[in-house]
Amino acid sequence: MSDFLKVIETRRSVRKFKSTPVPKEDLLKIIKAASMAPSGGNQQNWHFIIIENKKIKETMRVAVEQAVKDLLAKVNSKKASEEISSYSKYFTFFTEAPVLICVIEKPYDSLITRLIEKYTGAKRLSNSGIQGVSAAIENLLLAAHDLGYGACWMTGPLLAREAFNKILKVNAPDQIAALIPIGIPDSAPGAPPRKPLEEIVTFLKTCGVIFL
Repeated sequence: MSDFLKVIETRRSVRKFKSTPVPKEDLLKIIKAASMAPSGGNQQNWHFIIIENKKIKETMRVAVEQAVKDLLAKVNSKKASEEISSYSKYFTFFTEAPVLICVIEKPYDSLITRLIEKYTGAKRLSNSGIQGVSAAIENLLLAAHDLGYGACWMTGPLLAREAFNKILKVNAPDQIAALIPIGIPDSAPGAPPRKPLEEIVTFLKTCGVIFL
């Protein structure tokens, strides 16, 4: 197995970190790897906000906790409330990481999408904008792991996206796509189960439609 495939297979979502700082040069290597991801039309519609300030992270944590409280106040199902309370415990561990990267999705412009919408009424061919950003995030995670750091792809905290926008000064049409805490792992997570290849792969050998 190549070293690259080993990096892929051994990467884990890390949620506990040591307090050891991450050097700027390593952060730039990680962002460089993210920037090499493919994107529709090579528009590279991403931006990365690096947060090391503890007060900013703490302010974000408070915003998440308030957003969870606000949501729970609207829920009238006991089961749903219990699920939200249980799951939301994993929304704030980013404060323990020495570095938090906020990934921004910038506007993506597609000429073909605009033309198809104009002449056929179809709204969208694909989510090309977020696909490029997602590819950048995966590169980021793999680069961090290769350099000996742990990281986690977080979207749950975006329950407080409006508050984050104010805290981090993110303005529309830009929007926060994910939070990625990074640091030296405090423990090594085990490998989660994966579906067998036979369950997720189909080799198509014949065409089910005959074109006349």
